[in-house]
Amino acid sequence: MEQPRTAPGEIVDMHAHLYPEGCFDEVLKARPEFALARSERGLSLTCRGSHTMSAPVETDLSARLQTMDEAGVKVQVLSVGALNTGWAATATAGLVNDGLAAVCRQHPDRFRFVAALPWTGTAVLMDELDRAMGLGAVGAGITTTIADHTLDAPELREFWREAHRRRLLVLVHPTFPLDGPANDRGEYLSVGYLGETAMAAAKLTLGGVLEECPDVRIVWSHCGGSLCMVLDRIDRGYRRYEKCLRPPGEYLRRCYYDTATLSGPALDCARATFGAERLVYGTDEPHVPDASKAVLAALRARPWPKPDLEGVLSGNARELLV
Repeated sequence: MEQPRTAPGEIVDMHAHLYPEGCFDEVLKARPEFALARSERGLSLTCRGSHTMSAPVETDLSARLQTMDEAGVKVQVLSVGALNTGWAATATAGLVNDGLAAVCRQHPDRFRFVAALPWTGTAVLMDELDRAMGLGAVGAGITTTIADHTLDAPELREFWREAHRRRLLVLVHPTFPLDGPANDRGEYLSVGYLGETAMAAAKLTLGGVLEECPDVRIVWSHCGGSLCMVLDRIDRGYRRYEKCLRPPGEYLRRCYYDTATLSGPALDCARATFGAERLVYGTDEPHVPDASKAVLAALRARPWPKPDLEGVLSGNARELLV
């Protein structure tokens, strides 16, 4: 499906979420360790009693569109974020993609989506990816672990090869690993998720995936999590890994990183580590209240050259969505 192009200067949010009705129920059917819990903060998905993510289901997007309008955001790229479709039945990816595609058809100038994928076999995965792209998907959205596989697992290598062949846009979001702590109140979501992103990036580089598949266009969430703080440490030890032929930083500076943080120093660190040309505006809507305006304010408060900020808000994303 032909997608409307974003115009120069239009703000593009590369990290926004929407959860089609029924997608959390599919996880509950497939995995007895998961449950839905309700608190004063709303509905959340839990794993062995641990809070893994909030579970908002929006049926009326008028408030979302109003928030975007107030912030001056033209387009959001929708995904299901931390919802690991490897947790659920094969049909879940199709349910998610149909729901996200329907939203994009209703508001074709405001939303794009990345495809959720089934992980029960290469043929099934490729069929759903082709179907989702036909519905208008601009890429794929995956999590830092998929079911109980790390991203460098042999079971996922054909996906990466196909993503390389297609020059596929792949948004990577942290998730709760199935061996994560039990009865965690949310500390793992707040702190551990940032380490999950860094670990997944390290595994892709040290395991040789990004050497073999350099044309995948990856966007890492939340400024790369804790990656900025440990990249030099990973670079120092890479020679122990025979499939990683260069320092990991060389591969990772070809990736992209969204700005879903309200911390000015974190934004400065990401720009210094990866370069402004590798940052894209992202908000984590609707999980962070008023994130569209708050992240925008954090970015505009940085003493960056105007071309850098314009690239982060618009130009860099436009290149990814071609």
